[in-house]
Amino acid sequence: MLTGYNTDIDFEGVTYHVQTEDRGAANPLIESLVYVKGEILATRRTEYANLLEAGAEPSSIQILMERQHRTIVDAIRIGRIDLLTEPSVSDASDTTVTRRSPFAGLQAGGPIDVARLSQKTLDEVIADWLAEQQKEERVRLRVLGGDDLRYGAAFTLQVIIQTTPGDAPVVGANASARFLSTTMKPTRLADGTSDNTGTVELKGTIPRLEKGQGLLVVTVQHPRGNDEVKFLVSR
Repeated sequence: MLTGYNTDIDFEGVTYHVQTEDRGAANPLIESLVYVKGEILATRRTEYANLLEAGAEPSSIQILMERQHRTIVDAIRIGRIDLLTEPSVSDASDTTVTRRSPFAGLQAGGPIDVARLSQKTLDEVIADWLAEQQKEERVRLRVLGGDDLRYGAAFTLQVIIQTTPGDAPVVGANASARFLSTTMKPTRLADGTSDNTGTVELKGTIPRLEKGQGLLVVTVQHPRGNDEVKFLVSR
């Protein structure tokens, strides 16, 4: 069973909690639940038995789980909540509506015209939104040294922080490395600030983990924007 994700998003005065979990190899299913005030608004499920049969590594399943989680989070952030509470156009079994919330499908301009907007799938809408975001300058990080991380071992990461587009170095950005796992509390392992080349070196030691899965999360924060990347830790 892989490490899950939990995110709170505030939109139009409503707090949505998105929880994504892996049900494990015995029940190869990635399930995302969207809560409002403790009640389930929608559920999105993705089966991956076919990927296991094809020999997919745990890291590939982790990427699939993160992509599903971020797609739902981004949909809420841009006001496309209707895509989470209405059956998917391309595959009605992909999204299961468990409850209609009175807050669903609302934007600042009033109710969303679902008939007009439902011609695109959730992934297509998010892709369009990301394309628009890429036209504006944002902060992006690249991490070198995260390909072979192991429990109980030391690590050295070179974090390169730049703008996109433009690839200009971002000076004075705060970078950190945290360890997340299914069996222990989040642990901050290293911190640093980028120099005049937009680079910072993070060093630390990953805790030992006898069972469960763990991730090393590298995060950068700066007034011009934030970004993060995740690496699966191996035994």
